[in-house]
Amino acid sequence: MVTVKLRREDGEYVIDIDGRVVRIGDLRPIDFLLIALAYGLGVRYLDKYGLSEYVISCEIENNNLRCTSPCSGNEDRCLVYRLLVKGGISLKCLSRS
Repeated sequence: MVTVKLRREDGEYVIDIDGRVVRIGDLRPIDFLLIALAYGLGVRYLDKYGLSEYVISCEIENNNLRCTSPCSGNEDRCLVYRLLVKGGISLKCLSRS
């Protein structure tokens, strides 16, 4: 299990992922999702073709996210891709105590 904590430090939002700290800065939540997608797909693509750059272009329109990118044939090995394309994310809301 991965534990992710959002907190404020000196007026700035900080994410703690199992002890690794990431400062939010000016990034939006969707930016982090796109970073995860580009990283998950891009690593496989770069490794397969021996390249040094991977570009994914995305457009947000209403409640839809449409992306285009080069594919390596290994997209199903990326959990972020599978969750976005095939579903599978669930969230159980806990009551405030």
